Amino acid sequence: MERRDPSPVFVGRNAELKELLDDADLARREASTAVLITGEAGVGKSRLLREYAERAAMGRVVTGGCLELGVGGVPFAPFITVLRLLARETGVVGERRPREMTRLLPELGNVPDSADEGRARLFEEILTFFEAAAEPGGLTVILEDLHWADTSTRDLLVFLLRNLHTAPVQLLISLRTDDLHRGHPLRRLLPELERLPSVGRLDLAPLNRDEVARQAAGIRGEDLPADDVNLVYERSGGNPLFVESFMEYGDLATAPVPEGPRELLLGALRPLDDTARSVLKSVSLGGEQVSHELLATVTGLPSDELDSALRAAIDANVLRTSGEHYVFRHALLAEAVQEDLLPGERVRLHRRFADALEAGAPGLGARTAAARLAHHAYAAHDLPRALEAAWRAARHARGALAHPEALDMVERVLELWEQVPDAAERVGTPHARVLWRASLIARALGRPLRAIEYATEALDQRLPSFPTADFPGYDHLPEQDRVLLADLLHARGEARREMAGDGGLEDLAWALDMLPEKHQGRAKVMATIASTHLMRGHDDDAARGARRALDLARAVGDRRSEADALITLGTVIGHDRTAGTKGRGMLEEAARIAREIERPLVEFRAVVNLGAFLKYSGRFGEAVQVWRAGLERARQLGLLRAHGALFVVGVADGLILFGRLEDARAILRSVSTAENPLGRARMLASEADIHLLQGSLPAAREAVDEYYRVLPERTSAPVQFVGMRALQVELALAAGNLDEAAERALSLLHEERPWTRRWIWLAHLLVPIAKVVARLRREARRDTAYVEPADAVACGLRRLIRLFERDGDRAHWPIEGVMLSIARALLAEDPEKAYEYWRTAVAGARRFAARIELIRSLTGLAECAARLGHRDTAEQSLAEARALAEECSAGALLGEVGRVAEEAGIAVAPSTGTTQVTGEGSAGSASTAPSPARTGLLAALTPRETEVLAMITRGRTNREIANELMISIKTVSVHVSNVLAKLGVSNRNAAAVRARDAGMT
Repeated sequence: MERRDPSPVFVGRNAELKELLDDADLARREASTAVLITGEAGVGKSRLLREYAERAAMGRVVTGGCLELGVGGVPFAPFITVLRLLARETGVVGERRPREMTRLLPELGNVPDSADEGRARLFEEILTFFEAAAEPGGLTVILEDLHWADTSTRDLLVFLLRNLHTAPVQLLISLRTDDLHRGHPLRRLLPELERLPSVGRLDLAPLNRDEVARQAAGIRGEDLPADDVNLVYERSGGNPLFVESFMEYGDLATAPVPEGPRELLLGALRPLDDTARSVLKSVSLGGEQVSHELLATVTGLPSDELDSALRAAIDANVLRTSGEHYVFRHALLAEAVQEDLLPGERVRLHRRFADALEAGAPGLGARTAAARLAHHAYAAHDLPRALEAAWRAARHARGALAHPEALDMVERVLELWEQVPDAAERVGTPHARVLWRASLIARALGRPLRAIEYATEALDQRLPSFPTADFPGYDHLPEQDRVLLADLLHARGEARREMAGDGGLEDLAWALDMLPEKHQGRAKVMATIASTHLMRGHDDDAARGARRALDLARAVGDRRSEADALITLGTVIGHDRTAGTKGRGMLEEAARIAREIERPLVEFRAVVNLGAFLKYSGRFGEAVQVWRAGLERARQLGLLRAHGALFVVGVADGLILFGRLEDARAILRSVSTAENPLGRARMLASEADIHLLQGSLPAAREAVDEYYRVLPERTSAPVQFVGMRALQVELALAAGNLDEAAERALSLLHEERPWTRRWIWLAHLLVPIAKVVARLRREARRDTAYVEPADAVACGLRRLIRLFERDGDRAHWPIEGVMLSIARALLAEDPEKAYEYWRTAVAGARRFAARIELIRSLTGLAECAARLGHRDTAEQSLAEARALAEECSAGALLGEVGRVAEEAGIAVAPSTGTTQVTGEGSAGSASTAPSPARTGLLAALTPRETEVLAMITRGRTNREIANELMISIKTVSVHVSNVLAKLGVSNRNAAAVRARDAGMT
C-alpha cells in the first residue's frame, strides 16, 4: 500500500523551490541558514518541502514533524525523529559517545543519573551532533508544522538558530499562519526569529487561475473546460489541497459545490463504506501517525476487514503509509474528520486509545506512551487515569529535561487533584510534595515568582499560621513531614533569594530548624544560608555560617555542600586584603571538588568568584586569564551557550577596562545564550557599555531595549537592573537629556533594598551620579532652575560615598578606588581639592593599566588644571587622553577631550604614535600595545581590520577567519571589503602583497 501523490504535477512553486535550493548553496558555502515557510493550511508547504528534499544537493536531508497533542504532546517530538534518522545514517554518535542525547534516544546508551545542567548539555550535544553530521556535504533539517510544537521543541529550535553559525546546516521550518491565534506562543517568537541574520521567510501565496488549471489537468490527465476551471478556482481560492479535493468529483459541472473547506475535504470520504470511515475516525484521533497494531486494538476489527478498509482509504488518497504507520494525506483532512465526530464518538474513541495504550502499545517507547495516554485519558474524561498518566508523563518529561512539558503535566495533576478523591494514593505522593515538585521545575525554568507561589501554597496547606510567634512547635511532627516542610521552605527561600526579595533568609532559617539534628540535608541548607548572607553583604554572618556548613558537610560526606561553603568562605576571606591568599586557595579547592563530583554550576561559581577576587585585587590580567580558562571549561562540558556568559562578560569587562573595545565586542559575539536569559542580559549590558564609550548612542539604546526584553523587570530580581539603570543615567547624559539623567539618578539614590548596602553594587553608581552632579552644576551657572536638583543629587551622592566608605578597606581596592576618586573630584566644589582627587585617580588608573578610567581621569585633571591656571599640566593631560582615546576607539571619551580642549582654548594635535600604558593590572592576553604593523601604509586600518589582513596573508578563507575571531562570516566580509578599499586593491592576493611589502608577516 504505497502512497501516491494526488497531484502528479508540481505547479506554481518553481521560484520558491529555487529560493530554497539557493539557500542550501549559501549554507554549504558560507554559514548556516534557516527559512520559515509560512502560509495557510493546504497551500502547499509540505509538497514544496517534498519536492525540495528530492532535488536538494545537500549531503543529508532529514525531516521531523510536530504532533497535535496540545499540552499532552511528546517533548522534542520532531527532533527525536531527526536525531534517530541521523544516528542510523552516521557513525558520529557512536564515536562521540553522547551523554544527554540518550534521554531522547534510549537506544544510544544508558541515561545519565544526574540532571545537573543536563538540559544545557543536551542542547549543546545536539548542536555539536548537527555540526558533525553536516560534514562534508551539508545537512538540511526539515521541521514541519511548527504551530503544533511543544515548548521544549521551540526552545531547542531557537538555540540552534542562534548558535549554528558557520556550520553548513540548513533549517527549513513550516508553519500555518492561519493557526496563530492571538495567544499563540509563535506570535511572540516569530518576530524574534526573523530578526536573526541567518533566518529568512518564505510566504506561500495561493495559486493563480492558470496554475490551478495546470494542477487540475495534472490530476485528471487532461485539460478542464474553462467553466470548470473557473468554478474550481473560485471555490478553492487557489488552495492546492482544495483543488485536489474538488477533483474527487467525477463531473464538476453537475456536482454540488461544498459549502466550505470542511465539507470540501469530507467529500473524499463519501465513496468509502461505513467501516472505512470508522477506521478513519480512529486514525484522526491517534496523533501524527498510528501504528497498525494500535489501530487494530482500537478498532477491534478482524484483520481482513481492517486491511480492506485501510486499502480503500489509501486508494481514495485520504491516508498514506509511513513505514508501519498510517497518516492522513494532509493534516486538514484529519481535522475535518475530527470535527465531524459526535461528542459521544469522540469520548469513546479516546477511551479506546487510553485502554490500548495502558495495555501496552508495541513500538511506542515509555515516554511517548505516557504522554499519549495522558492526552487520551484526559480527553475521555477518565480523570483518575488521566491524573496517574499525567504524573508518569511529568516524570518522563523531567527525565528528558523537557522542563516546560514537565510543568504542564504537574499542573494538570494539580488541576485534577480535587476531582480524584484518592489522588495521593494513585500518584504515591502527597499534594504538598507535588507542589514542591512544581516549585522546583518552575525555578529551573527561570520563573522564581511561580516557584514561590507553589511553595507558599503547600506551606499554607500544611501550616496555615507558620511561622508565627505563637506557633506551637514542630517536634511532634513525624520526620517525613518535617523533611517535606524543610524542602518547601528551602525551595521558597532559594526562589526568594533569586528575586532579591525579603523573607529568603527567614525561610532558610526555618528550614534548618525543621530538619532533624543529624539529617544529611542540613549541610545543604546551611551552605545556602551562608551564600545568601554573602549576596546581601553580611560578610561576618556569611563566614560564620559557611564554617558551620563546611564542618557539617565534611562530617556527613556532602561534597557539593562542602564546595558551596568553601566558595562562600573563600570569597569573604578574599575581601580581606591581608588574608587574600588563603581565600584564593579555598576557591581553587572548591573548583577542584566540584569538578571531581561533576557539579559544573558549583565549579563555575568558584571560578567566577576567583576571577572577581583577582579583579578586585588589581590583577586584571590574571582575572581575564582565569575567566578565559572558565570559558574553555564550559566549552569542554558542553555548557558554553548556557553558561559561557558567566565568563564572557568577565573577559569582556576586563578588556573594556584595558581599552580593548573591539576585542571585547568580539568576545561578546562569540557566545550566544539562548538558554540563559540572565547571561544574555549581562552580555547586552556590556555591549551597551561599549557602544556608549564609542559614542554610538542608537546602538547603545538598542542594546538597553533588548536587555529589558530579555529580562523583564516584572519577573526578575531588582538587583539585576542596578548596573543597567546606572548605564541609562550615562546614556541620558550622552544624549543631552539632563532632566532625565537627574531623575534617574535620584531614583537610584532613593531606592531602599538589601542590595543598596552592598559595596560591589554601590561602586556602579558612583561615577554616573557624580557626572550628573557636575553637569547640573554647570547648567546651574546659566539657569538657576538647576540649582535645587544639583543640590539634591549631590546630597544623595555624599550619602552614597559614606555608605561605600563604610566597608573600610574594600573601598580602596584598585578600580573602585579610582572610581571613588573620580566621584569625589566631580563632587568637590573646591578646585584645589578636586585637583588632588583627579591626581589620585590618574595615579591609580595608570598603576593598574586601566585605560578607560585613565582617559576619564586625565580629561578631568586637564579641565581642573586649566581652571587653576596649570596650563602645561592641562595640555599634557589632554594630549595623552586624546592619544589613548584614539587607540581605544573610544569616540565618546574623545569627544569629551575635545570639549575640554575647546573650552580651555587648548589645541590638541591628533596622535602620531602609540601610547604604551603598563601597570600591575596588565598581563598576558591583556596586553594593550598595538602591533608594529599598524604603521605606514596600514595605519588607516582599524585593529580588527589589521587582524583580518594578517589572516588574509596566511591564506585564510572567510569561514576560517570567522571561526578564529569568533565573529560572523558577514562581518568578516565587511572587514575584507574595507581592507581592500583602504589599501586600494581589488582582490585578496593584492592585499596580501601590500601587507608583506609594508612589513606584515
